[in-house]
Amino acid sequence: MVPEIDVVSFKKRLDARAKGEDDFFVLDVRNPNEQQIALVPGTDKLIPVGELSARIEEIKDQTEREILVYCRSGGRSAMACNLLAEAGFKSYKNVAGGVLAYSDLVDPNMQKY
Repeated sequence: MVPEIDVVSFKKRLDARAKGEDDFFVLDVRNPNEQQIALVPGTDKLIPVGELSARIEEIKDQTEREILVYCRSGGRSAMACNLLAEAGFKSYKNVAGGVLAYSDLVDPNMQKY
């Protein structure tokens, strides 16, 4: 089990970060074509989960910040959280339900795929 955050809490934190009231890093672990269909505003970096181990250096400067990780439905982001743990990251959460839950509960205009 990896730590999780629900999409409603995730959106509240994104809003707080936009006002300078919170600090964390948002990692999208979907494929680039998926991000073209639906993107959560405030995403900091896209690294497909299959490339995360090889590209972990790209986010090494984020080891002191909490990383919130999302994908389409939560499975790949959970795997990514495990990879972050193995790489020595201390604070991360899986966005439970991913883009599908975000579309259902936060932004019904977000395209589902």
